[in-house]
Amino acid sequence: MRLSRQAKPKTEAEAILDAVKEAEKAMLQREKVRRRKERFLWVRQAPGWLKGILLIIAVVLGALAADGMRRERKEFRAVLTSYSGAVLVRKHGGGSQLAQPNLTLEDRDVVQTQAGTATIVFPDGSAVQLEPNTTFEVRLLDYARGGVRDRSFMVHLGAVTAWVSDFFGAQSQATVCTPTAVAAVRGTGFRVVYDPSRNQTIVQVVDGTVRMRTPAMEGISGVGQGASAVGYQMGAPVALPENVRQIVVAQVNQLRQYQQPPNFLQRIEEGFLGIIDPFLQVIGLTPRGWAFSATNFAFRTACQEGLRRIRIHLAALPGEESPEYLNPVTLQELNLDPIERERILNAFAGRMLESYRKVGRSGYVVRARARDRKKTLFEMTEAVIRQVEE
Repeated sequence: MRLSRQAKPKTEAEAILDAVKEAEKAMLQREKVRRRKERFLWVRQAPGWLKGILLIIAVVLGALAADGMRRERKEFRAVLTSYSGAVLVRKHGGGSQLAQPNLTLEDRDVVQTQAGTATIVFPDGSAVQLEPNTTFEVRLLDYARGGVRDRSFMVHLGAVTAWVSDFFGAQSQATVCTPTAVAAVRGTGFRVVYDPSRNQTIVQVVDGTVRMRTPAMEGISGVGQGASAVGYQMGAPVALPENVRQIVVAQVNQLRQYQQPPNFLQRIEEGFLGIIDPFLQVIGLTPRGWAFSATNFAFRTACQEGLRRIRIHLAALPGEESPEYLNPVTLQELNLDPIERERILNAFAGRMLESYRKVGRSGYVVRARARDRKKTLFEMTEAVIRQVEE
């Protein structure tokens, strides 16, 4: 039978030493409590009028934060403000319905015009007009504190004219995609046409500049210029015919009416939320709601995971060579299941890759931005995924 070992009785000196240590711990704890109380002693000793002012300031700041977060939620929606003729709206995850006045649109909603037109307006005053026989998808409406907007749209068929508001945000980005090209804009007016029968994308610019890129080429079009791409091959920018320029200018001028500068209160709220954003991120209170999965750290982690999944699919392709091109919007060269494709793209800013470049026979460099506030850039090769300092 195994006997339990009895603890060796303490000597008198050891007992005294333990008692002294316990007394020291108790004194240190009381000292911490005293210091903590002294930090706020001035509040208790302050005159009543000062306490009243401090309370008012706390209430005002709380109200600013609450109203600012209410306004932030509007950034994730667009409004179908006007339309003519038959216009069909297909809600993501739901059925189709006929357009209604001031219908709210969110990510992955699709608007189809037949013989009529439709106008979609955004909280900052940007607007898009759909021409007849157009299929237009709202790919992404994203927002980060500090007025950083990320919007992406897809023209599956037809033509749209867009005006990006002067108050869109200096660090914001807007992209209008087709199945083969991406038009990246900031503070400008332009028109995008896609003809699926010819696999042709046309961009016509009447204000600002537009950077048009395909998986194979890219170029910049300025005021009064247009560019065209058939498949992945793109031609050089050319001057717009005068009659075309006048039509697009007239359409853009109609869309300018929706632009309204933010009022003083909006500016104050945006600035205040930007200051306290680090604290709000810690407790998981983001523009996208109360969710730690929507914090800046979570978005950077998701971006790296999205790149890792692309690396797995690249390695699984038949043959030993890397693909010559990789479509940043559709990833069609990877032959992905639609659910897997959407899972990967949702991790990236703009729901697209920043770039893909083949290196040698089987190597590659893939870049993508996270959906965090800073749009952190990551780079992936066969061996490593790392953050890129800009």
